[in-house]
Amino acid sequence: MKITASVLGVVLVAGFAVAAYKMNDRASAPTPEFNSADYFDASAATEDRIRALEVAVAQERNARQLLEEELRVIYAEIEELGDMRDAEEARDEFTATETQAERLAFEARRQTRPDRSPEGRRTALVNQGFAPDRAEWIIQREAQLQVQAMQARFDARRSGEPFDPFDIGLNPDLSLRAELGDIEYEQYLTANGRPTAVQVGSVIESSPGQLAGLQSGDEITGYDGQRVFSTMELTQQTMQGEPGESVVVDIVRDGAPMQIVLPRGPIGVTTRRFSRGR
Repeated sequence: MKITASVLGVVLVAGFAVAAYKMNDRASAPTPEFNSADYFDASAATEDRIRALEVAVAQERNARQLLEEELRVIYAEIEELGDMRDAEEARDEFTATETQAERLAFEARRQTRPDRSPEGRRTALVNQGFAPDRAEWIIQREAQLQVQAMQARFDARRSGEPFDPFDIGLNPDLSLRAELGDIEYEQYLTANGRPTAVQVGSVIESSPGQLAGLQSGDEITGYDGQRVFSTMELTQQTMQGEPGESVVVDIVRDGAPMQIVLPRGPIGVTTRRFSRGR
């Protein structure tokens, strides 16, 4: 903690003064039935002298507790003062050592953030290979499907029907994919900076995925002949067909396409949520 000895001394002296004042103030208050001086009255009954002594001990204990509380408050204030000073010094040090390269890198990241306005998204779609009128249709259709899915979910909740996340009518992404087809849908995802494969984060020990040879960093692109773009789609495919039957899984490892065989069901991997492209 960075604080001068003089400041510490002043704060402690002030704290002890406040604590002493409060102790004296409480000690001067009348005690019920007995005063601590009664203990020294030899003519008092033994029981009364014992009770007087108990009162005196209780008063001293309360005074000690009060002093400890005051000290805790003072120490907390000193700690807070030191933390604030450390934070200010750390900020000043970072500002002083920030390099031109760091500032340029930050500016580059800021400029490469996708433009989420309709015009920015339209430009991204065109740059990805869509014709301008097709890009305009996709943006409008995307909005329509989102509104339809919102209404469908609202109706399902009001009627008490179970919510199925794999229902294409409740998921605008699945609906748009069905209308675009896999090739255009992959272009659409890429234009929006979204993943186009399921990237494996880690493989659980002794899981079907490990036994089949899956590795961290692999990208799952297909399951049982169906193209998969997201973890939700992969999960949906694992739940189709007969559990345990052998299925072919398409993966990409270090840029090279490969295939492995897995039993249908849980694969036993964790996935990375923010992979970008394949």
